[in-house]
Amino acid sequence: MLLNSMLYSSEFGINGANDFFNEIVRPQYGDFLKDNASRRHALLTIIVAYHLFEWVHPRKKFSIEFFEATYPNDVDLAKFFDLARKIANGTKHSLQRTKTRRQAGFSSEFSDEFARPLIVVHSDGQEQSVDDLLHQMMNFWTNQLN
Repeated sequence: MLLNSMLYSSEFGINGANDFFNEIVRPQYGDFLKDNASRRHALLTIIVAYHLFEWVHPRKKFSIEFFEATYPNDVDLAKFFDLARKIANGTKHSLQRTKTRRQAGFSSEFSDEFARPLIVVHSDGQEQSVDDLLHQMMNFWTNQLN
């Protein structure tokens, strides 16, 4: 029996960037905030937050240059999205590795003055908590999609 492909969608009813953000990215980020020491929640949230870029720009590949040209008021975030791209692709394809580490840390509910458990390292050696990386990305997407 042939199935009518018009009746099915590979995105399960996710019809655009706003749906993807509200149905996938935002709830996944909420899961991360509840358990910010979870590598699973961290990696899944980074992957979907990064790939939202492709939902917003379906025919464009991410590059720092494209990001900075498209979002001139947010050029400082380009390096965060580039790091998220490297982590997402490294996680999915095991091609490139991003330096990361774990440490004793506190829940996302505490002040930013407290250490966070998961740390990523930028190519220039600057360390950033996954909490901060995702916070920056989520604020960006919230502002863009509202």
